Order: sequence, then C-alpha cells, then structure tokens
Amino acid sequence: MKRFSFFIWSLIVVIILSLFLGIIYFVGIPRFGSDHEYNKGDNAVWAGHEWIGERKTIPQIKQFVETLQSHQITNVFLHVGPLLKDGKIEQKSYIYSSYFLRQAKRINKDIKYQAWLGQIRGKLDLDDENIRKNVANQCKILGQFIGFDGIHFDIEPVSDDDLAFVNLLKECKENMTAEKVLSVALPDIIPQSFLWFTEKVLKFENVNSEINYKNVAKYADEIVVMLYDTKLHSSWFYKKFIVEQVTRITSLFENKKIYFGIPAYEKGGDNFDPKIENIKNGILGVIMGLDNLRSNLDTFSGISIYPYWEISEDEWKTFDELWLNKK
Repeated sequence: MKRFSFFIWSLIVVIILSLFLGIIYFVGIPRFGSDHEYNKGDNAVWAGHEWIGERKTIPQIKQFVETLQSHQITNVFLHVGPLLKDGKIEQKSYIYSSYFLRQAKRINKDIKYQAWLGQIRGKLDLDDENIRKNVANQCKILGQFIGFDGIHFDIEPVSDDDLAFVNLLKECKENMTAEKVLSVALPDIIPQSFLWFTEKVLKFENVNSEINYKNVAKYADEIVVMLYDTKLHSSWFYKKFIVEQVTRITSLFENKKIYFGIPAYEKGGDNFDPKIENIKNGILGVIMGLDNLRSNLDTFSGISIYPYWEISEDEWKTFDELWLNKK
C-alpha cells in the first residue's frame, strides 16, 4: 500500500512538474515591464522603387523624410530593382539614387538608406561564381559609389541547404567597405526540433531553421524577420506565432541587430488574411514576445513595416499609439 501511495504521489509530482515546464516553454515567464519600453527609436520600413526610379521634387522628398522622422523610422530598405538573371541591375532602374540620397541626407542625415535587392531564388543561379561576382560588384557600386548606407537582400525562398546564398553574402560583404551594412530578410524560423515533421510529414520544400539563420548571421549585420503570409486565421494564433519567433530568434545571437517585419498591405493570396495579419496584431505579438524572459532584448532593434506605400493614416496612428506610446 505504501509503495502504491509513493507511486501515486510520484506520478502527481511528475505531472505537475511537466505542466509547469510546459507552461514555461509555451507561455514563458513575463518580465512585468512596460508595454512601451521596448521601442528603441530604431525602426524600419520597406519603401518602393519610385524614390530612385524617377526624379522626385525636393518638397516630395522632404515630406517623405519628415514622415519617417515623425514615426521614428531610422532604417529604410529602398527598392533599387530586381536582380537580373546574370546578377546585374539595369542602371536606369536606380538612375536617381544619388540625387535622392543627397537631398534626403540634407534633410536628416541620421536616417539610413539601404539598397533593397530582391529576386525569386529560382531565377538566380547562385552556384555560378560569375553571377555571384556580378551581384557583389553591384553591392560595391551601390554602396561605395552611389552612396547607399548598405545592402538589403530579399531573395526568396532560401533554406538551410542553400550554401550558394550564404556564399553570395560572404562575397558581397567582402566587396563592401567596413561602414556599409549588410542586411537580409528571412522568413519565419522553423525550429530544428520540428524539422523531421515539416520535411517528412508536411513535405515542406524550403526549410528555414536555426541552421540558415546562423549561416546568414556569419556575414549579415542585420536580419529582418518577415512575419506575414502565415496562413493563420486566428488573431490569437498569429500573435502566439510572433511570440515564438521573437523569443527564439533574439536568443540565437549576441551581436546582431534583429528587426521584426509586420504587414501593412491589405491584398494577398491564400496565405494572408489582413483581418489577422496587420499592424495592430503584429505589434502586440512583438510586445508579448519581448515581454517573455526567453527573449534577448540586446539583439532586438525594432519593428519593420512592409510596405511603406500601403501604410494608411489609421495604421500610422496605430503604430504610434501601440509602439511609440503617442496618444
């Protein structure tokens, strides 16, 4: 009878301990801090090609810069043009870059502008050394000669086994001067503990786990996590998804700048529901993630909004109230 009682109590202790550990893992321990203490005044936005593809007037540039300044946007990923199959960019696509940068810096020299280079991964044969060399040369031209503060890559999709993409980052970084920033947009992370399930059961073709994040971080100064197109249809699940991304990714590094990208666009495909994935839920999810003791606040830099050209006045107001603590 005593042995039976000991067994029962041992089982109860194990269950309670398991529940406690489960709560810590899935819910986390809160910091009990202010919701607004996490904004460091260092936020970002993806901006369109129009600013350097056509000549804007000085009043237009002034209004653009003042808008950024008023919402504490200090980092702008400015679309320069899609990379062509040979790794080059048509020069006409960034013909007004120098003019724009010169005017914008006169208005506010502290806002940084990175040349946003994007392309579908399947259109770039990055195993070809000549193509990587062409991309690296474009990075040098845009940073050293045109005057961008850095290079921002958004090449999708990339995955754990895409070592050619990692080699591209290495070669671009080596071709840039020390003060120029290299940043990379990456999709949400799939934890290594779930790799077997996602590859064997869900049949994911492009797996992006801690492996790819750490490979990219060898050469990237900044990583921007794209927290959208999740296929989620619940606000609670979307915010919970963001919490997991924030806690896991910030804790991966010690000396990297991490931004979390949230959506402002309204139209998407089957993967996107604007009622769920939006500025409000995105910010609340980030705050909840940073409230979790599992997060590393030192690596967190700020929020990045995609895209600038679809941010409404109401969305700016939501951003200001929830993130900048403006009433």
